[in-house]
Amino acid sequence: MSVLFITAATKNTGLAIAEKFADNGFDIALSSRNLGDAQAAAAYISEKYHVKSKGYALELTNVPQIRSVFGQIKEDFGGIDTFVANAANLGVDTNLLTIDEEEYENVMDVNLKGSFFCAQQAALIMKESHGGSVVFVSSVHSHQCIFGRSLYSASKGGINSLMRAMAIELAQYNIRANCIIAGAIRTDRWDNLTKDQMAARRANWPLGIESTGEDIANGVFYLGSDLSKTVTGTELTVDSGISISLLPYKEAKR
Repeated sequence: MSVLFITAATKNTGLAIAEKFADNGFDIALSSRNLGDAQAAAAYISEKYHVKSKGYALELTNVPQIRSVFGQIKEDFGGIDTFVANAANLGVDTNLLTIDEEEYENVMDVNLKGSFFCAQQAALIMKESHGGSVVFVSSVHSHQCIFGRSLYSASKGGINSLMRAMAIELAQYNIRANCIIAGAIRTDRWDNLTKDQMAARRANWPLGIESTGEDIANGVFYLGSDLSKTVTGTELTVDSGISISLLPYKEAKR
């Protein structure tokens, strides 16, 4: 039985990814900052898909806790075949000229530091079993920028570079590393949008619709499974075409 560990998997995209792997026979380890939420999600997955699943409390800014949780997962599941770094601090509405050290650390420590040390611990476990796959959920913000997201863009750009470095250094152990470059994803944060607000967002994307969690999960499963056994060091873009449109799509059509 193969084993997935994914961070931030109690709802939205993370839960969709966990369900995709469970539906394909993977045992599931998942984490959340809240232990109760993680345990509830694990129980749901175990009951629905009849696989082994367990939830762990994990604060990605706490490196000793990261090491401890990976040790627990190794003990509980025997190893890790696929690790998905999904957790993120969205770093919304930060002003480049007024960002202080605390704001900087809140975003960078979760998104880059946390992802690095989780991937490191996953790789150490995978090395013992002679292979595995690391998938980072990155963002279109790693390549293009908008106002108020400087830290988020920087952290995701760092993840992309980290992925490529890992792909080179870990290939000798048959460990692959890849990124999903995600565009807009429909989550529960969209529930309060009006129809006009939804339409305005969709007008910017050539395909005219946002990704679902399941859309992202399909890409992650490809990169995290043997379907991509000779794929490493790549960025798979799932973004409704926004990255290839120089102007907002609605304006470009005029």
